[in-house]
Amino acid sequence: MRRRFLLLLFLMSTAVTLTFGVPTPAVAQDAPPPSSSTTIVVRPAPDIVPRPNSGAPPAEAGDRGGALQLGLLALVVLVIGGTAANLVRQSRRARAGAP
Repeated sequence: MRRRFLLLLFLMSTAVTLTFGVPTPAVAQDAPPPSSSTTIVVRPAPDIVPRPNSGAPPAEAGDRGGALQLGLLALVVLVIGGTAANLVRQSRRARAGAP
């Protein structure tokens, strides 16, 4: 029981630290001196997210949307589903009082 409490306390403190921990700048920087003239240059913004159907179809298994990426998705789904099924099985067994 004490071990579980310590584990829970550790996980909660880690979550709080990662959630509310505020990173501080490593080095303070001085503001640049003000200039007397300002030139505005308009540049087209690059697309961070590619437009639909703008890329190339996957040519190799490791390409985006290829067989390896879909296989990894299937593996992640199976692991998460297996973990959930195991959790449900253990909780039912514990409620029934079976060893």
